[in-house]
Amino acid sequence: MIKTRSFLLFALVLVCSIIVPGPVRAQDAGDATAGNEGKAVKNVYKAHLIAFPFINYSPETKLAFGGGGILNFRAGRNKEQTRASTIWAFGTYTLAKQFQVVVKPEIYFERNRFFLSGNLRYERTPQKFFGVGNDTPSTAEESYTPRIMTVQVGVKKKFLGHLFAGVQFDFEQMTMEKVEPGGILSSGSLTGSRGGLLSGFGVSLDWDTRDGVLYPRKGVSFQLTADTYGAMTGSDFTFASLKLDCREYFLVAPNQVLALQLYIRSTSGEVPFYKLALLGGETLMRGYYKGRFRDKDILAVQAEYRVMVTKRIGVVGFAGLADVFPNLSEFDLKTIKYSVGTGVRYMINKREGTTLRMDMAWGKASFGLYLTAQEAF
Repeated sequence: MIKTRSFLLFALVLVCSIIVPGPVRAQDAGDATAGNEGKAVKNVYKAHLIAFPFINYSPETKLAFGGGGILNFRAGRNKEQTRASTIWAFGTYTLAKQFQVVVKPEIYFERNRFFLSGNLRYERTPQKFFGVGNDTPSTAEESYTPRIMTVQVGVKKKFLGHLFAGVQFDFEQMTMEKVEPGGILSSGSLTGSRGGLLSGFGVSLDWDTRDGVLYPRKGVSFQLTADTYGAMTGSDFTFASLKLDCREYFLVAPNQVLALQLYIRSTSGEVPFYKLALLGGETLMRGYYKGRFRDKDILAVQAEYRVMVTKRIGVVGFAGLADVFPNLSEFDLKTIKYSVGTGVRYMINKREGTTLRMDMAWGKASFGLYLTAQEAF
């Protein structure tokens, strides 16, 4: 969640993405095909590296600065039959000694036969905790400072038609550096309040007919993921997670897309408080601080209408309903949360659909301003 300073940050990123020695363009990794047709394909699907620096300020972080980049490319020789791959990386540091380094690859191999994803993250970012449940008051806020190292890797293989199946590995080491005296976390009674190591494996099953990955215009994506953590994999916590993420996209007009999402996540066992189902953040129920509400289960529906005003500039409107609860049987419409908002898009790579986005969102007695790359869903 980002405050007023993000307007300056957004402007800087927007300008730098256009004029900073870039886009820096990398050469195509595939072998050139003989003849004019091969040269044309090579030029059309040439890899693009967009790099940009940024600087921002807030009373919480003081002066913050860093840089990032997005690499788009198509792997293998049959590029026209292979989806766009992306590697997103950035690093930030503030005078309050907060830092974050992130590398997120999403790579489709030739003709989409294999898909590799990852999330490598190392950060020290003070956060807020409001308790567990769907009715925690804002007055229950307490702060804590974790140092987290995350390594997530997944591999999927294409089987029949649009069906993918895969496995993933999740490793996370969390060191609790600081908690607020007198709070729930300082008592040590909440699972994960003293940090710890979690390690586990999972399986996934996907059905994906989208016409693109970064900016889909039509098609569906259904993803079912099951993960388990325990002593056999070296984890300090024993628990399981089941997630269903369903998305559908409708091309309403040549430059207008309606995107819908149904998201369900259910956890069981000894779940650390920071791995519970979280409501809020830049992708799920924007307008709420990420983790403002958390519990073992979550159910959410979201809709977003996207309109490209020019070839590079777009606007969106979105809304969502969601809630968290101890188990799905205790879902209650009386406690459901809402989110509404609007945003601006800048298309960095028109062919592949890479975007920078700035969203303003409102929830129940809450507001969020977000600046990031790629669509929320």
